[in-house]
Order: sequence, then C-alpha cells, then structure tokens
Amino acid sequence: MTFAHRLAAAGRDIRDGIAQVHVWGLLGWQDMRQRYRRSVIGPFWLTLSTAIMLATMGLLYGRLFGQDLRHYLPYLAVGLIVWGTLLAIVNESCQVFIGASAVIKQIRLPLTTHVCRVIWRNALLLAHNAVILVPLALWAEHGPTLALFSVPLGFAVLLLNGLWIGLFLGVLCARFRDVPPIVANLMQIAFFITPIIFRPEVLGNRAWIAAWNPLYHLIEVVRAPIVEGRLPLGSWAGLAAFTLGGALVTLLLFARTRARVPYWL
Repeated sequence: MTFAHRLAAAGRDIRDGIAQVHVWGLLGWQDMRQRYRRSVIGPFWLTLSTAIMLATMGLLYGRLFGQDLRHYLPYLAVGLIVWGTLLAIVNESCQVFIGASAVIKQIRLPLTTHVCRVIWRNALLLAHNAVILVPLALWAEHGPTLALFSVPLGFAVLLLNGLWIGLFLGVLCARFRDVPPIVANLMQIAFFITPIIFRPEVLGNRAWIAAWNPLYHLIEVVRAPIVEGRLPLGSWAGLAAFTLGGALVTLLLFARTRARVPYWL
C-alpha cells in the first residue's frame, strides 16, 4: 500500500471516528456515570473540590505575590481549570489504545473513536468546572465584556487540540511503553514554567518562555477575556499555528502507523 493510500485511510478513520457520536458519546457518558455511581451530587464533587482548592491557593499565592484577589483569583482559576483539563487529556491519551486493547482486537471501530471518548469524557468534567468561572467573570475588576463570547471558542480549540494530542500520544505509547512516564514528567515541568499561578511579567527578560509556550496560549485564549476583558489576538495566532502544525504531524504519523496499532497491543 502506498503512503497516499495510507494517508487516505487515516483521514477516513478520523472522519468516521468523529462521526460516530452515538458510540463515543454513549461510552464517555457511561464512564462518567460509572465513576460517580451512587454519589448524591455526582461530578459536582469535582466542582466543589476545585472551588476549595482555588480558594485556598488564591488566598495563599495572592498574599505571597502581593496580588489583588479580585484580579488574581479569576486568573488562577482559569489557569488551573484549563490546565487540569489538558493534563487529564494528555495522561489519558497515553493509555487510550492500551486501555481499549480488548475492544480494538475484537470490534472493528475507527481508532479515533477511542480518542473521542476521552475528549468527550473530559469535556463533561470541564463543563462542571466551568461553572466556577461564571461568578468569577462577573466579579472580575472590569466586569463582563464582549470578549467573553470568545471563551466557548477557546474551550472548543482546547478540545480540538486534545484530539490530535490523543492520536499522537496514543500511537507512541502503544509502540513505546516508556513514553507515558516520560510524558508525565514533562507535564510536571511544563506546569512550573507555564504562567498558571504566576504572571508572564514575573519572568522579566525571560518572557520569551511564555511567548513560545503553546500551553500558555491555550490557557490565555480563555483567560484573557475573563480576567482582562480583551481578545488575545497574538495568542490566537500562535495557537492556530500550533494546532495546524500538530494536526499535520499527527496525520502523517497516524497514516504510517494506524494499521500496526492492534499488533502493538
């Protein structure tokens, strides 16, 4: 089979996998129900725990950094919520094909379906955590602005990037089982160098670390409209390049390795 045929097959897998909403939608919803089975408030326990963590960290780091809580608490909240979603997608993507090995070997489904299941599951959790951002956006120093209408698009782009990240890491981790712990350690490092609990200005002449950090821009397209009431056009431009570049690399990798994944499991 030529590479052109493999590329076409990979494209069909992605298209058909995304189209099977009835499969990954049901499976992702079942994952949520199973996780919070017999719980009174269900996923809102996650919302409650996130709110408590934000209140504690906001008071602590706001005092340490000498920040006004009305400005710093929404900044920290958006950063941690977006980062938590991204981290969950990355970690679960490392096991997406390995964990579904029994299904992949027995049922003929597009591999993309399993990645969409992970994205949908984390989208539901993100929706529960995003409830916290509503009062914070209203409480922010500048008040509600038209830029807030771009926040759902920012979340959508986050999940869209999760799709190619899931395929990319899913294939790599199925082939090389040492990759998951490497990714986990890299994400820990990324947390400390990404402006989540601190502002980019703190970096001084090393602010280029944030400017060239795509994870910062993933957060900033959601955070800037809520915290500062502005549309971060620079972050959108950088994020567009990151999304297109990552999707292209993933498509080429997926085309080359898609047929081998079941044999690696």
